[in-house]
Amino acid sequence: MIWIIFIAVFAGILIYYRNQGVPVMLFHQVHEGSNVKPKELESYFSYLSENKYQTITLREIDALYKAKQKLPEKSIVLTFDDGYYDNYSVVFPLLKKYNLKAIFFVNTLFVGEAYDRSATTYELADQVNSNLIANYFNSLPTQSTQYFSWEEMREMERSGLVDIQCHSHRHGMVFSNTRFKQVVNVHHVSAGDYFVLNGSVQSGFPLFKMRGELTQAGLQIDEAGKALFKEYYSGLEKQALSKKEKKQKAQQFFTEEFIQQHVHAYSDAEFKARVEKEIAENSTQINTHLSHKKALGFAWPYGHQSTVSLPWIKALGITYFFTCKKGTNARILNPDFIYRIELRKVTAKRLITLTKINSNFALGWLYRWIS
Repeated sequence: MIWIIFIAVFAGILIYYRNQGVPVMLFHQVHEGSNVKPKELESYFSYLSENKYQTITLREIDALYKAKQKLPEKSIVLTFDDGYYDNYSVVFPLLKKYNLKAIFFVNTLFVGEAYDRSATTYELADQVNSNLIANYFNSLPTQSTQYFSWEEMREMERSGLVDIQCHSHRHGMVFSNTRFKQVVNVHHVSAGDYFVLNGSVQSGFPLFKMRGELTQAGLQIDEAGKALFKEYYSGLEKQALSKKEKKQKAQQFFTEEFIQQHVHAYSDAEFKARVEKEIAENSTQINTHLSHKKALGFAWPYGHQSTVSLPWIKALGITYFFTCKKGTNARILNPDFIYRIELRKVTAKRLITLTKINSNFALGWLYRWIS
């Protein structure tokens, strides 16, 4: 009898919360070499269109929020981070084909006014971004045809299907502590490596845990400290040590005395100035290049959010904050914390399943809890 009551109550909850959840889906690159294939995305878009899901832009979300109205039932928000060219060449035609809307969060450091697209091919983001940040620290051009242009963004915004919003200017990182992780791998230097090592990257330089530069004040190791560790680590390489032993001995190098002499902890004032500079540059470029634009939304780079920097960003006019935490949202969104759903292995079937789950607020809450 108890089980019958439990099942009946659970069924009632599912029925009550049907179509009351708002999934916010997150994508990055979309091409044959990325983890999101155009065919899979088109199948998903076709499903959304055929099943009459209501895609919505941030401008529309903002208007409803200010009017204290809920988003429509069966609402879904499509978001794409960074601003890759394939979002224009692949995603935008699909949005037009199925009459769907999306929000694109853009890193403005990499954007140029216009490009000749006759020879543009798609490259994977990791290597592209690493090369661009290397250029940044060497005072070389950072605009890239792998990102869409201001001209293309204006075209997308004019369609009414695309809403361009903030994702920071340069998408940077800082060291969050001095717990040794590994040394620089010169065969695969990431954009983050360049940031945390202040552009000075050599084999044997130390790497610690990294965090988005807009979420933590962070640490910086000076050039003398990097050189001293490199010399020390080269000695470890000559010893017959296991990987674990080598890591333990490497960590022992970072004594309190060394940290005091060679590691700079950014102050709260430096942190605040960094955040304000990044967001001001990001939003100003968007508002300047796109007619009648007022950027209102921000997607945390790397999904690293912070309650410390959030009020600083709000003071610059940003109202809506998108995370990478999985789960659904209520039909009146929490502007400070908007859940998004991203898959590493993307298929239309999985996207559809997650959309169904998270369109039910009760099931979406459970998904949020177990994810």
